[in-house]
Amino acid sequence: MRKILKKTSKISWLMLLLQLCLSFSLLAKQAFDFSFEKGHAGWVGDFADYDVGQEAFFELGWGWTSLPTQLDLNGTPLQKGMLLTGNNHSDDLFMFLKHRVEGLKPNTYYHLIFRVVIENNVSPDQFGVGGSPGESVFFKVGASRREPKKVAEGSIYRLNVDKGNQSQSGKYAIVVGDLANPLVDPLDPTYQPKQFVNEIPLKVRTDHRGRLWLFVGTDSGFEALTTYYVAHISVVADSKH
Repeated sequence: MRKILKKTSKISWLMLLLQLCLSFSLLAKQAFDFSFEKGHAGWVGDFADYDVGQEAFFELGWGWTSLPTQLDLNGTPLQKGMLLTGNNHSDDLFMFLKHRVEGLKPNTYYHLIFRVVIENNVSPDQFGVGGSPGESVFFKVGASRREPKKVAEGSIYRLNVDKGNQSQSGKYAIVVGDLANPLVDPLDPTYQPKQFVNEIPLKVRTDHRGRLWLFVGTDSGFEALTTYYVAHISVVADSKH
């Protein structure tokens, strides 16, 4: 009887150890997946690099709405998304969505891989004011332990975390492409999907509660109206590096 109890005790400890290892493994690598079929999924739009009080002049807008074209993502139909639009009078407009995620290990560096699917109607090799509406509008993905938001610096709103400038990446954001979409026919510019994935992981540290702010958006050198829709966002966070 004692031997059986000892064996049972050892098995219980092994099971507990396996459960703890599994828990730590789940914390080490987590996936966050966002579609917008039922709402904005906690994502909020904002803008930076424009003149204070000039929201109407810059024609800034964001919101949850229907996608221009229904998409199929791995067998799942996508009909709703997040709209971002603005007229880049400053030659430097940053339009972005942001969302806070939780459940990661506190004060830990994670390597993030983003996958973002958008819809736009800009074909490659177009000319425009200040630059191309495609190749001069750079898409960025970013993350920080601090909430990314605009702050007034004199008469201009700037982002409070380093995202870089236009084609340049920053400490908390990296360029993953631009809005030139090879699927768009220049003679019939209907909205088509485009996917962005960062080949090099973005390294960022969580806060003391295991939280991060994610953000995605465009840094523009095209001095006119840009409009696009974000259809899907997924992020894999891995601390095993």
